[in-house]
Amino acid sequence: MKIIDAHSHIDYLTHTVQSDVVGTVCCTTNCEQWDKLINIMNNDSAVYGAFGVHPWFVNAVDDNFDMQLEKLLNKNSLYMVGEIGLDKHKPDMDKQIDVFIKQFDIAIKLKRIVCLHCVGAWDKILYILKQYNPNYLPIIIAHAFNENNDITMKLLRYKNIYFSFNKNCVYGRNRCIEQIPTNRILVETDGKSNVNLIDVVNQIANIKNESYMADIIYNNTKRIL
Repeated sequence: MKIIDAHSHIDYLTHTVQSDVVGTVCCTTNCEQWDKLINIMNNDSAVYGAFGVHPWFVNAVDDNFDMQLEKLLNKNSLYMVGEIGLDKHKPDMDKQIDVFIKQFDIAIKLKRIVCLHCVGAWDKILYILKQYNPNYLPIIIAHAFNENNDITMKLLRYKNIYFSFNKNCVYGRNRCIEQIPTNRILVETDGKSNVNLIDVVNQIANIKNESYMADIIYNNTKRIL
């Protein structure tokens, strides 16, 4: 069994501690982490890097942070954009939206994968997505996805959106997993050391009644990275 962790963080690189995990998508949360992640990637080919500003940290960005991000991304065509998004539990939603759109526009311009954080703001994300030509949208990894059927079906209209599930998302029986095609499912730890990705895969396999779920998820991740 081979697994790629679709969403982790600098302080926890899954593939170094879980033998079945052969790669880790490592997301930054603020500009200060960008150079550190580049150094990690230079020494570890199993790390796939995503660079961006998390919605929790939007008030710390410089006025020209987006230019710095674009310059960094131009150094390597494999660099992704993330973790970016919106979070209703954090203040200054207008600022969050502004910072998100600037980063999302760069991802579209450079055709980069987006690692998307969204908590309680899918209405706003869906409104933003409608402003773009769907043919030009980048691949989006909807991180820690655990939403109702209505949101799930609206997002499934976008062919480039993949859905990443962590331990909390598969606890019990996540109804949205039943709606999502197997070829758009990924798994993640979200940078938490107590998450065994094999257990997450097995939970999804039970929900989908699919014996080869591990192979499917691995191939899904490899296909888009």
